[in-house]
Amino acid sequence: MVEREALPEDQRRFHDAVRAIRRRPISGPFIVTMNSSPDLAARFAHLGHYFHARGQADESILPLNVRGFIALLGSRALDGVYEWSAWHNWTIEAGVSQETADAIREHKPPAFTPEEALVASIFTELLSGNHRLSEATAKAAFDHFGVQGMVELVGTLGYFAQIAFPLNAFEMEMSPEQLKSRKPFVALVAGKGTGTDPAFARRDVPPIAGASKAAPRVRPLSTHDDVAPEHQHFLDRIVRSRGRISGVFQVLLHSPDMAERIAHVGDFFLYQTILSQPVNALTGLVAARELDSDYVWNASLSLARAAQVDARLVDALEKGQPLVNASAEQKLVLDFCYQLLRGNHHVTDATYRAVVDHFGVPATVQIAGSLGYFVMMALIANAFEVAPDGDVSRPEL
Repeated sequence: MVEREALPEDQRRFHDAVRAIRRRPISGPFIVTMNSSPDLAARFAHLGHYFHARGQADESILPLNVRGFIALLGSRALDGVYEWSAWHNWTIEAGVSQETADAIREHKPPAFTPEEALVASIFTELLSGNHRLSEATAKAAFDHFGVQGMVELVGTLGYFAQIAFPLNAFEMEMSPEQLKSRKPFVALVAGKGTGTDPAFARRDVPPIAGASKAAPRVRPLSTHDDVAPEHQHFLDRIVRSRGRISGVFQVLLHSPDMAERIAHVGDFFLYQTILSQPVNALTGLVAARELDSDYVWNASLSLARAAQVDARLVDALEKGQPLVNASAEQKLVLDFCYQLLRGNHHVTDATYRAVVDHFGVPATVQIAGSLGYFVMMALIANAFEVAPDGDVSRPEL
């Protein structure tokens, strides 16, 4: 933990902001991000509070049992030991049965309620196969949750993916004090095998270009006239950070407060990060390729061209070919990202040490966080069939 007094004076306000937003001691993902950038930690806290205020002043329109159910599914799918510990009891208290939680943890077929079965279908389709929703699942989801509810549901899933990678990379676990404050529960155990093991390599790599052929699933919101007057300030803040309302934020504006918070996190990874442009671009390309997201690929291609990433490496990534043109630094980034994206979603000691020795702890945190941000954007773009606008001259994220 980075103590407040150890921070430069002009950074202590971010430490104070995290404490004020969280209303409890700094822990978990905020310890990790505070070791990189107190500003980033505050941005994570502000976004995270939207999903897990837990009755303090709930902001998400999704009921807590749905958010908790997503947290359990996401924790299991991404081997998120810390997030399972954080959400298990809250989810049970919100109404998800202990039997369901146990079945998810043990990879056994659960007896889902109809609503849980629908959420599980959304979750499974976005994280497997072609990473897109079938028409039947999309229709059922919109009928049940509505447009804003669906936007927030996918945003919740994206948020848990985003924080899972920094937590897993740094092997964060709950402190004894945190565990004492919770009812006893069975902890999640991460699976075996890393993402660079050939057993976990992708064997089916479909074309990335033009993968999204379906019509957009929601009405795009891009001007002041498209949103209610009381929400126009959220649109203004997104424009201020990017200069426009890009395609994915035309969807996210159906939940304007959440959209602005995501934009604020994205602003950090696009414009404030300490990562070099080539490293950040490579992180986006890997996430886009892994989730078959032409939208995020197009945006990351813009970053890669601006950073002069070797076109042969980009082409090999796109086609799933051996990455023989990667430099030693790029191989470190690729190995780190693939271990977080595949297998047990944790990083071997050797890879962790190599990346930290080369980049340092702050940049390593930001690589994991940037990967999570691009994954979140890919999930949203894929779920709502947001197509690239064809302009690779600037980022669309």
